[in-house]
Amino acid sequence: MEELDNTRYQQVFNIEEDETLLSRVEVVICILMQRGLFIAGFDGSKALLTIHYTGLSKSKQVWDLDFFEQLFANEQLLTMREKVKAVFISSDKNIIVPEDLYDESAAKKWLNRIHYVEQNELVTAYSLHSDKAKYVVATPVNITELVKINFKKANISPLPIYNFLGGRQQSLYLQCCISSEQVSATLHNYSQLMWHKVFTYTNAEDIAFEMKHLCMENNISPSKLNIVINAISAAEYDVINDLSQYYPGLKSGDGTTIQSRWQPAISLAKQLLGCV
Repeated sequence: MEELDNTRYQQVFNIEEDETLLSRVEVVICILMQRGLFIAGFDGSKALLTIHYTGLSKSKQVWDLDFFEQLFANEQLLTMREKVKAVFISSDKNIIVPEDLYDESAAKKWLNRIHYVEQNELVTAYSLHSDKAKYVVATPVNITELVKINFKKANISPLPIYNFLGGRQQSLYLQCCISSEQVSATLHNYSQLMWHKVFTYTNAEDIAFEMKHLCMENNISPSKLNIVINAISAAEYDVINDLSQYYPGLKSGDGTTIQSRWQPAISLAKQLLGCV
């Protein structure tokens, strides 16, 4: 991990040591979080080449516009604007509404009953075709507009959208994505959506508590959970390792055993590419 200054740090993963690596990038995807930016670059055959992550310390305000403006202007992977194909935004302000009940004019009111939606936040609905539902989410307007201005060809989606793709073949399949401050978690029982939540944590015990509470609410034995975990950077490896004390046998998002610090982030990048 490289400390850029007193408030910012950066991590970089390259598939190989090659000075021409960035010149081979043809597809870029990124994730915006309240204090971080994840960027993944792929070649023309969609093979992962590199991951760049830049984070802010928790002393900085969330959704700092200057932070994202500077990275959009200076991060080499993002200066190739036409190659940025997808931008995912992480927000803990969300609800899932069955398609049959969804009313666009009432979406903000429904969301506001659970989360406080501020005047400077934009409410958007995304279709979850496999679950026959709408994912309603609130994101900062200035951040969303910054993305639209800079990356005109990029699709904008909420980060958890990849958890709702079809093809689940397991019972009690819990998909988690861990960042430095938040966890996005989605539980399916084969094709049936059972639970989704984006929550804040400080240590592995907090995540284990949420999982325990989930099991209690749904009368599920914790041993029956099939848990797969992605991460935003290598820094989350220690949290995942601690969590494995409560839930042995954790897998990365691609279903393989976690054997390296970067594996959960690599898995995340590859799964998000499937949404492009």
